[in-house]
Amino acid sequence: LNISRITSGKFSVDTNPVNLAEIVENEVKQLVNMADEREIELSFNKPKDFPLLMLDEDKIKQVIINFIDNAIHYSKDKGAKINVQLTNTDDIIFEVIDNGIGVPASEKEHLFTKFYRAKNAKEARPNGTGVGIYLAKVVINELGGDLIFESKEGVGSTFGFRFKKNKVVHVDEKA
Repeated sequence: LNISRITSGKFSVDTNPVNLAEIVENEVKQLVNMADEREIELSFNKPKDFPLLMLDEDKIKQVIINFIDNAIHYSKDKGAKINVQLTNTDDIIFEVIDNGIGVPASEKEHLFTKFYRAKNAKEARPNGTGVGIYLAKVVINELGGDLIFESKEGVGSTFGFRFKKNKVVHVDEKA
């Protein structure tokens, strides 16, 4: 449905104050059983006193779920580690760091293209659609953020996003 909206120019984000730390914590809790079934360690340390951010809650959830779900599916069973990080420094930064299959260098430039899937990803998960990280790119761009992507084939990947604090931190109008 979102792909159709993007294609027709009707895709939009609706921002409201959200607690990103709670959203990430809830999404990790939903996916921890899937990781446990494959004996993959999924960790997240929720930061304290995280500011409310002006984001589209439903769409940012989709991005978070996609990045964590991909990390689980593209990691080897038994012993893989996935670290989910959320930091509030000069910028708001969310990252999913895994030691999975990684992305071949020759395919990195195509990765965020609609329906594109790297060859090793197709082998590891034949039923993927190639729309998840494309949608993530669109959502993060629409919200004024930047994607984070680093990968080395056979070593692992980092997927995430960064927002400038002054663009997303909710300011209470009564203050």
